[in-house]
Amino acid sequence: MVREEEKHLIRQCVDALREGIPGFKSRRPQMEMIAAVANTLSRCRAEDEQAGNGDHLAIVEAGTGTGKSFGALVPALVMAKSRQKRLVVSSSTVALQHQYAEKDAPSLQRLVPIPFTFAVAKGRRRYACTAKLQAEGKLAGQGGLDLAGERGPGGPGGAEDAPRRVAVMRELLASFDAGRWSGDRDELPLPVVDEVWDRVTTDRQGCAGSKCPEFARCPFQAARQRVKEADLVIANHDLVLSAIDMDGASVLPPPHETIYVFDEAHSLAAKAVEHFSARHALRGAIDWLEGACNAVRDAVLGLRLDEQLIRDSRASAERIERALRDLHQRIHATNGFEEKRARRFKSGPLPDWCETAGGQVLAAGEELQKTFASLREHVLEKAPSVGTLATQVLSVLGFYVVRLDNLVDTWQLMLAEQPEDAPPIARWIERHDEGGRPDDYLVCASPISGGDKLRKLLWNRASAAVVMSATLTSCGTFDLFLRQSGLGFFDSPAFLRVESPFDFRKNAQLVVPAMRTEPPESEQHTREVSDRLPALVETLGTLVLFTSARQMREVYAQLPEELRRVTLVQGSMPNGGMPARPPARAGRAHRCVLFGPSTFAEGVDLPGEYCTHVVIAKLPFSVPDSPLEEARREWVESRGGSPFIEITVPEAAVRLKQGLGRLLRTIHDRGRVTILDRRIVTKRWGGLLMRGMPDFEVVIERGRATRPAAARTEDLKEPRLAGP
Repeated sequence: MVREEEKHLIRQCVDALREGIPGFKSRRPQMEMIAAVANTLSRCRAEDEQAGNGDHLAIVEAGTGTGKSFGALVPALVMAKSRQKRLVVSSSTVALQHQYAEKDAPSLQRLVPIPFTFAVAKGRRRYACTAKLQAEGKLAGQGGLDLAGERGPGGPGGAEDAPRRVAVMRELLASFDAGRWSGDRDELPLPVVDEVWDRVTTDRQGCAGSKCPEFARCPFQAARQRVKEADLVIANHDLVLSAIDMDGASVLPPPHETIYVFDEAHSLAAKAVEHFSARHALRGAIDWLEGACNAVRDAVLGLRLDEQLIRDSRASAERIERALRDLHQRIHATNGFEEKRARRFKSGPLPDWCETAGGQVLAAGEELQKTFASLREHVLEKAPSVGTLATQVLSVLGFYVVRLDNLVDTWQLMLAEQPEDAPPIARWIERHDEGGRPDDYLVCASPISGGDKLRKLLWNRASAAVVMSATLTSCGTFDLFLRQSGLGFFDSPAFLRVESPFDFRKNAQLVVPAMRTEPPESEQHTREVSDRLPALVETLGTLVLFTSARQMREVYAQLPEELRRVTLVQGSMPNGGMPARPPARAGRAHRCVLFGPSTFAEGVDLPGEYCTHVVIAKLPFSVPDSPLEEARREWVESRGGSPFIEITVPEAAVRLKQGLGRLLRTIHDRGRVTILDRRIVTKRWGGLLMRGMPDFEVVIERGRATRPAAARTEDLKEPRLAGP
């Protein structure tokens, strides 16, 4: 229960924001959200309490313009301070993390009557390693930096760039030593390419920790201390997932001490699947094993350590190599990859040849891990007497430790028993053509759902949590999100839907033209989209979203030259991306068009004239041709369900909502959505996609209509999905 003093403090905070932020309005939906969040967080649990029925969890869908950031931050901050918990706010993107750090948290700190500190939590590789920076900078200053060589596999090459890189190294070292640069990559005093940055940063495996002679000046350790002392920690989903998987070794506070606020939480489940998956290349692993043995030899001889470590590493590596070569030979001989890139193993035991070789890789890989761990301990013992040499050795060894850990993780997943009555592990082998090796293969394993991991490692352990997004519901329900996130295991989490204050019916229109073609007619549909676009982009800013990169490129190529000149295409910029916002335009003569994939819609902010028209080229169904998607569909079918109704349609509905959400970003915006896929009104499942959409005025060409009648979930036919 929320205490009276907590209620009073929350009201004081809201009043302070209302007075201190121009245009801030505490609308009724936002106040309802504040109350619901406070009630949930008042049930935050102690370390030894069981998760119970989930009443410490709040699930909030808050539309654009509801002020969900402050709606969650205000009660979470009050309750965390009152209940002596740490507050971690996690976002899905670095851009949103920056918004919290540079806008929301400073505003709260300046205005509310609660003294608190905040810090941004980032991974170790966002910071320079002081020891490596000193070594590289000094070499650069002496003119002896070997930039054409490799400090380890994958190191930077290109002697022609050496003068520029030497200059970069000199400037980085000078700026750091003079206190002009903190060592944070996001605060670099000059542009630095990834290859150069990799030479001055490190990971956990390559770090000597307190044994490093530069420990006192380490940017990461300084940032870690700020995070340790902060009341509010601003993180991202990837960092949180790493933290809950590290058993106390993370920069973030442990879950039982933490109140979490997850913004853009709809992406959390997919990120969990990615985080808990593993893969490795067969030939690639054989190649780096030789380098790993050489690294052990150089470390042992250079630091005068026990040479038994050399013999042990060589023996384990040889066993791994033999097993991998056997696997490669068996896979290559099957000729099963001529028509499809991947071969998936269905639920049940692996083939004998795969299980035997995989078991040998796993056993030898675990022995090699022990050798590396022992070597690391010996290097750290020597660190005080050898100075930065220990850091250099650990950096090289760390390169191989990461790859070895990934190899072991892959085979642990591949050989794990399939769980009973729970989502299985997808396992497959696919062609790997990167690196000029047409005969290489990737061994891949992944849980088909991140829900079970999230439930065990996060929801069951967290003191309390709020998950929020504008797109948590799909087809009008939370069912898909609950299944994917693991929150469906709980009986009594709090649910809240906060409606957007925007008048969609008055300010926006959804138009479905009378198309001659449908997306399964791929070539004809692409031509019709190209033909229609010139008339559709007469407005100031138009965002065109595609489900296929190929169709996006083909449509662009077929546009009139005049329209191509004002069109920006995702991936066409020098950095491979898209500007955060296009240049400001004025008047129809200066139209601006953005082409992007449907995923581009997530998180992009184009208020006002930056986007007055969203065009959906094709309903955003995913093409279920990946082994992971096949395994998910197979699992649903094995339980008597319909993959199309349980997975395909709900996921398409979420992606469609995200695309539509780009149109109205402020209360003053006006605009139109055009869907160039007639199936949304001609197919019975179209009504499912329309559920939960904003209340647009719906116009169907050749007549004005209200929304299509809601489709029944029974007897719905799956559409024929066009390939990419």
